[in-house]
Amino acid sequence: AEGVMLYYYVALGGVYESAGLQELALACFCEGQLVGDKLSSRAPESALSYAAIGGILFHLEQYTVALNFFDKALAIREETLGDVHMDTALLFNNIACCYDMLDRVTEAVESFQKAKDVFTYEYGLTHPRTTTVLRNLSRIRQRRLDFSIKFEPRKPTPCA
Repeated sequence: AEGVMLYYYVALGGVYESAGLQELALACFCEGQLVGDKLSSRAPESALSYAAIGGILFHLEQYTVALNFFDKALAIREETLGDVHMDTALLFNNIACCYDMLDRVTEAVESFQKAKDVFTYEYGLTHPRTTTVLRNLSRIRQRRLDFSIKFEPRKPTPCA
């Protein structure tokens, strides 16, 4: 019964999200999270509401908070479905988008690469999900990688 209610809340939230009613969508997804948290830790669908909340927060430009929800969903999906599953790969892509918006380019590239590997394996090169992640990966590789080099001022060598 909880699984059905979870899908209900996520579906209803999706309708609100499609209508541009982000607050109502978020409320439904949060209700779904409460239901999903009651499911077995081995239930992959318990990640649905976390991923949906992350999506809403991403579109509300709350990238750090969205990343936290995507990470929670990813942990559930990796444990229940494994790394090489299309639902897990979708989270790799969404996490990479958060990293991109937070200017964490190196982490974004790594996550886009993981998504690309799974989508290419599961769908092939011409599937829309694969082409989207390939486009994201190409775009972010055009940016500089986010590393910094810091130099300490040289201290004089003491004379003896």
